[in-house]
Amino acid sequence: MRLIHTIAAIFALSIWLTMFFLYRPVSAQEIDLEPWDVGRYIQLDPIMAPFQTSRGIRYQVINVRLIMGEKSTARYACFVAPIVHEKILFYVWQRGLTTADLLGDRKNQLAAEILEFVEGETDERYYKNLELAGEFDELDQDSEILSNYCKFRPGRN
Repeated sequence: MRLIHTIAAIFALSIWLTMFFLYRPVSAQEIDLEPWDVGRYIQLDPIMAPFQTSRGIRYQVINVRLIMGEKSTARYACFVAPIVHEKILFYVWQRGLTTADLLGDRKNQLAAEILEFVEGETDERYYKNLELAGEFDELDQDSEILSNYCKFRPGRN
């Protein structure tokens, strides 16, 4: 029994040491971004939003763009973006979308509802607006850099 505990301890220590030596802390230059030094918005990863049709549940890709407020910092907006992404995913699921919610004025109304939800989950000064972009809408270069910076990527250098 003592041998098993020793092997488990060595294994845990080896994992910890591997993580310690592979982890690269983010430099101060990467963190200290001032407001508007970078893109206008953060585009979250696409969300497969379920919606009800006469044939049952279907899925539609929704691209959410969080537009940063004037008092926002990229650091906080980036820190909160993955958390907000997950909360939006659950909100869209619980809301129960229909086909009409994804078209025209109802789509703008849905964006306003999601923004209100996001403001309730975060401090409202960090995101001033929210866009629901189409599947193939292009990102401007600065916003693409900011969006990629904000996304959690395991193994990112």
